[in-house]
Amino acid sequence: MGEYQTKLNELTQDEVVSQLEGDGGLLALTRSELFFIGPEGAQRAALTDIKKVVGGKGGVLQVVGEAGPLIEAPVQAFQVDELRLFFESVKTYVARSQKQAAAGQAETAPEPAPEPEPAPPPPPPPPPVEEPEIAAPPPETTTSEPVTLDEEPDLPPPITPPEEPAPASSVYDLDEPEPAPAPAAPPARRRGSGVTGLLLKLTSLATLGLAGYWIYQNPTADVMQLGLVVVAGLGAALLEWHVSDL
Repeated sequence: MGEYQTKLNELTQDEVVSQLEGDGGLLALTRSELFFIGPEGAQRAALTDIKKVVGGKGGVLQVVGEAGPLIEAPVQAFQVDELRLFFESVKTYVARSQKQAAAGQAETAPEPAPEPEPAPPPPPPPPPVEEPEIAAPPPETTTSEPVTLDEEPDLPPPITPPEEPAPASSVYDLDEPEPAPAPAAPPARRRGSGVTGLLLKLTSLATLGLAGYWIYQNPTADVMQLGLVVVAGLGAALLEWHVSDL
């Protein structure tokens, strides 16, 4: 292992993805840095800081950043074709590192605070309220009449009590009509004696019983005959009952 390689192992423990070694030094590339180790010492630059590579002026190769040169190496120390291929890989890794750095910054950048909403405009002032004008009442004109003590005021005539009414006998001298006599009660109807009426009622019932018994004993008699017995027996019974009430 050469002197330059030993020095590179002391500077970084990262994986070396590409390197170019010449008589005047060693160029090494990791995923995050570019190294040049020469007789005068070691130089290093972060890939995110590299802006461009300038070579050929005065035989010096310059890796430039925003503030100026980051690494200076002699061009004669390396083969030109090998040097060109090495820096093609450097260009690729620089672009990748810068892209990752930009994405990380975008993720960690705080979100901008939302703009405050404009305050609503104040409401317009209410229109002035005009107070109604109240007209003052016209002054009352009172005309005071002179009061004289000589003349007496007009008084209503005195109230005289009414005369006592005359007695009714002197006003109404008509004879009162006599009350009409009560109508005589109609003569009471004469009723038969109690014993005679009772006998007649019993006779009426017996007549009805005989007529019914005869109809019961002769159910096959002629219809005309049966009807005659019923009419005769019922008529006789009613007549006897009526006579008992006289």
